[in-house]
Amino acid sequence: MKSPLVLLLLALAGFPRRVSSAPRISACCPRGQTLITLSVTERVSVQQDMLTATLRIERQNRNAETLQREINAAMEQALAAAQGVNSVKVSTGYYGVYQINQSTQGGRPDNVWQGSQSISLEGRDAQPLLELAGKIQGMGFVMNNLRYSLSSERADEVRDGLMETAIARARANAERAGQALGKTQVEIAVLDVDSALGYSQPPIMARAMAMDAMAEKASPVAEAGESEVSLTVRVQAVAQ
Repeated sequence: MKSPLVLLLLALAGFPRRVSSAPRISACCPRGQTLITLSVTERVSVQQDMLTATLRIERQNRNAETLQREINAAMEQALAAAQGVNSVKVSTGYYGVYQINQSTQGGRPDNVWQGSQSISLEGRDAQPLLELAGKIQGMGFVMNNLRYSLSSERADEVRDGLMETAIARARANAERAGQALGKTQVEIAVLDVDSALGYSQPPIMARAMAMDAMAEKASPVAEAGESEVSLTVRVQAVAQ
């Protein structure tokens, strides 16, 4: 039979652990010294700088070979239109052809071939990209996705700028904890800068053009939002 102390320890082990940003003080140092462990997170909102548009061409035909020729011709036309726009990075996406049955339930099979392929446009200069997207829409493509995001290069640049501020805050917090303990000297022993790329992308309001006869030659419209970039610094300081 387990003792009351063992049962208490087992019960405590079952509770979930909480991570706190408050200083954690340990007495594992030599006599007269105290180890202080804490973390600081800096956050800032940054305007998004990368616009991406994904469009697709869809076709149906009873002949698979004819269908594929139509899709290939449409893609060649779209890629040719994009060649002169140097500020836009162009890539092609999924290309699939499959057979579907259009007959009503219980009717005779009415098999046709259906296929689609996508093209993606990406760039920091919105105007030429939107104009190119509108031109490709005029070729019979439909808009799959139009969104702004924060590029990894810009996020890295912002995080580098946050590091000095985060370290200064961490040092100040460690010194404040040391003063509360009556210690006159606080030295940073371990510094850990979170290497993970931390930033959030909130939903972006971007609208494609209306699919009517008047708007088929117009460019889609998009407006950049903001993303939150964060950086966390963890320190261990020795107070004495």
